[in-house]
Amino acid sequence: MLEKRSLDTFYQLMKLQPAQLSSFIDKINLTERQFQYDVEKVNSFLFDVGVPPIKISGDRILIEQAIVDYWKKNRADFVANQFSFEQVERVIIFLLYTFIRQEPLSNFHFQHLFGVSKNTVSSDVKRVNKFCVDFRVEVRYSREHGYHLKGTEEDKRNLMLKAISMLKIKSYAHEKFTFIFEQQQLQNQYDNYQQVLKDFEQKYSFTFTEDRLDEFIYLLQMIHIRQQQQKRVQVYPDTVKFLENQQAFMVSTLIQQRLGYTTDREEVAFVTIQLLGICQGEVSLARTDALFAITEQIIVNFERYACVQLLDRTKAMETLYLHFKPAYYRMLFKIPITNVLLEEIKEGHRDLFIVVKEVLKPIEEMLNIKVPEDEVGFLTLHFGGLLKLTSESSVKLFRAIIVCPNGISSSLMLENQLKSLFPQYKWTSSFSSYDFQNLNETEYDLVFSTVVLKTRKPLFIIRPIMSEMEKKELVQTVEGLTLQQSYHNPTSDELMKIIRQYADIKQPELLKTALQQALFKNDDLNIGRKQPVLKDLLIEENIQFMHDITDWKDAIKKAAEPLLSNGFITNQYVGVMIENVETMGPYIIIGEQVAIPHARPEFGVKKLGMSLLKLSKPTYLLGEEQNKVDIFICLAAIDNETHLKALAQLTTLLSDPIKLELLKKAQTKQDILDLVVEFSEQ
Repeated sequence: MLEKRSLDTFYQLMKLQPAQLSSFIDKINLTERQFQYDVEKVNSFLFDVGVPPIKISGDRILIEQAIVDYWKKNRADFVANQFSFEQVERVIIFLLYTFIRQEPLSNFHFQHLFGVSKNTVSSDVKRVNKFCVDFRVEVRYSREHGYHLKGTEEDKRNLMLKAISMLKIKSYAHEKFTFIFEQQQLQNQYDNYQQVLKDFEQKYSFTFTEDRLDEFIYLLQMIHIRQQQQKRVQVYPDTVKFLENQQAFMVSTLIQQRLGYTTDREEVAFVTIQLLGICQGEVSLARTDALFAITEQIIVNFERYACVQLLDRTKAMETLYLHFKPAYYRMLFKIPITNVLLEEIKEGHRDLFIVVKEVLKPIEEMLNIKVPEDEVGFLTLHFGGLLKLTSESSVKLFRAIIVCPNGISSSLMLENQLKSLFPQYKWTSSFSSYDFQNLNETEYDLVFSTVVLKTRKPLFIIRPIMSEMEKKELVQTVEGLTLQQSYHNPTSDELMKIIRQYADIKQPELLKTALQQALFKNDDLNIGRKQPVLKDLLIEENIQFMHDITDWKDAIKKAAEPLLSNGFITNQYVGVMIENVETMGPYIIIGEQVAIPHARPEFGVKKLGMSLLKLSKPTYLLGEEQNKVDIFICLAAIDNETHLKALAQLTTLLSDPIKLELLKKAQTKQDILDLVVEFSEQ
């Protein structure tokens, strides 16, 4: 049996089939000694099964076709024989295996499948049922049917899509799916299905989201197995009628015909729903559909709640529509997804996440849908990318491309992170890994990717969300490789390789983090600003009370007085805040009788600040009664991001009905400061 690292090395060798040794071990982050050890283990295994060895000659790796053929034929068996499945994987595979079962399943089937005891299988069944609760599905057992799923066919299929999305992010995912099919004496027809869908994508000018397409391919195969067993889905007649008017319905019918399966209206409708959930929206100048209007409303809401004005509104509309159209259909038809970055987004972009959740509340009410946190996370990435859009340098030293299979939002965030770090490069918009395979290497100089790729050009493997340390290290690594700095400090990966040659590392991730901190904690590369909390901005001297005021313009002027007198803003800024309301309407009202006047930084902001005016008698924006305001919070932001932490805390305060009522009843500055301090600590 191969050790995990040796199996990982074998897997990457078969996936990339590299020719150059030094380049390959750099990509997989191994020392030459570690690689030689792994190859010896792999060759010993290959000898036992009668396959020629992998050969190393100088800096060349020689892999005979017989090795590749053996891997393609037997890679699913590697999963079964070389791995013990972790608990979460057993839950997921239990569901998928049961969903496409060809015979009644007993406890013994799962003992054999996972190599575990009878008691472990019984415990797993309980975990499976706990996982199924939100989908209204239950695993039951009877002597006649064995283990089977109880629930509607639609709920079962949605549950399977969630299971597929969770398994797909695990290592060796394709091999594990193949293992599930083959254990039922079925074939994984992934390549065939992918080619059919790509043909239709090209013919009808669709653009599939790569990650969602992978999930759809596995689900569609399993749905077809169910269709052959006459296990059909029920879709509401009105929904079928609505879907029949979509081009995707016609395409879904053709897909079913091409693959040789039923064109029953309800079955085609279900496939159509899935197709709508993976197709990016395309924007034309004459766009008039309701989804485009909703997208525009989200942009307006974001600018209002985040207190920013996006530099390129057209680009913001185009990119958000690309993402929101499939997301809308997923939410409308309750198609589940798994956002592998969710916890990282909530931790690293907590303030923006809070603001985006608030932005989406009017949309939830308008459409009567609930936006899942997985979708909020992707939208947070999207808006994070939009906030970083800036004018670009005219000097382009290298042609750089980005490969990110995680969808438009992750790609946009990554693209703008990289553009801000390397503005001197000529950047090409993100590619899927599928499209990258068809690129000519003469079209680019550098590749930045979230996945390992087969290329002879410099490849930098990065995460969709990079920490400050990782950004600094990436800048040094890239500039060192491209000879843009005269002296190249070692990176943490390079040091890790040296250390591995002479020592066993028990906690590699902790060591790598420590090395990054030691190398870059005093680095003068300015990646981002410290974000102050609410109590840092809304201080006692910036809070004012008045009984009443002449009109809304005077209210804005009065609210801005502390900032103006202390040199945070200029008179021009006050004037532009008023002009914005006159030209764009009462967009500054963000809550019940609460407004946040603001303008772009270039119109007179000198320092980040916030001030508050509380009126006993409300005034009316633009003289209209529906625009009643009694609390004005003036914001002076120096950029699109530094104020977000304080703003997120303010948004949380204003979203709490009890705390908002306390704010409205406040009689003293201390009453307000107590609330400000409370929410600054959240």
